[in-house]
Amino acid sequence: MRRRLAGQEPFTPARIGDKKKLRQFAGFVGVRVPETFYVGPIADLLERDLPEEFALKPDFASTSIGVLLLKRASAGSFINLLDGQEISGEEVLSRCGAISERYYGDAARGHFIAEELLRDHEGRTPPQDIRFYTFQGEIGMILKEEHLAGPASAMYFDGEFLPFPDVTGRYGVAKSAEHLEAIVPATTPENWRELLAVAKRVSTAVASSFCRVDLYDTPAGIYLGEITFFPGTFYYRDRKLMSQAEAERLGRMWDAAAERLRGSKDQPSAPSNETHADFTRT
Repeated sequence: MRRRLAGQEPFTPARIGDKKKLRQFAGFVGVRVPETFYVGPIADLLERDLPEEFALKPDFASTSIGVLLLKRASAGSFINLLDGQEISGEEVLSRCGAISERYYGDAARGHFIAEELLRDHEGRTPPQDIRFYTFQGEIGMILKEEHLAGPASAMYFDGEFLPFPDVTGRYGVAKSAEHLEAIVPATTPENWRELLAVAKRVSTAVASSFCRVDLYDTPAGIYLGEITFFPGTFYYRDRKLMSQAEAERLGRMWDAAAERLRGSKDQPSAPSNETHADFTRT
């Protein structure tokens, strides 16, 4: 990951992570994505014919930054499904404008996406994030996380969706973040086979040694939420922690995936010894 962040990896198709490109990619590989109702400046949102409930998120930010899950209430107002509080349309515009201001220095510049609101099999929203750390069709680790509502809870699984029996020896939480999240006993979802199949299909279709594939498990099927090429969660060690042995295990999977990509477009035909050694240590 250090090599990738420094721009030393020969090819990283980061453009696929863009939300618009992601929809095109998902259609090509036959994976569901949430339906889009609107993309554009936040000032025009309330003039659009939107459904009773929808998810609103910035087109330019990552993870859960600025996400609102909204359901229509009285005229011109919504229920924020994350906290159950009523919020006016003007307040929605104000909150979104603040996100744009933070990123661009201009409250009107950023575009926002209103898209299909997903629910889990019990009708709760949002469904848990299920994040697959993938290496060209191989899965090194799965993180199932609930982080939008209240303190985050994290479950860890191996590449076959089995809970790690020694999870505390592999993963942890930084001292400064123990009030923000906790590792909880892992429960394998009933649709684990379908989730694995979709994650592997997406991973193999992406010309990259490593990417994180984020999926949602819903009654309507498995949805692709995001493909991330630069996840910093474990790299920066300021919240989630990974043991050195676990980092080396996943690093070897990254190395093996790179070997499988040799000869592909934009991939090097053979690494130098120095690059190979550094890559193996990552």
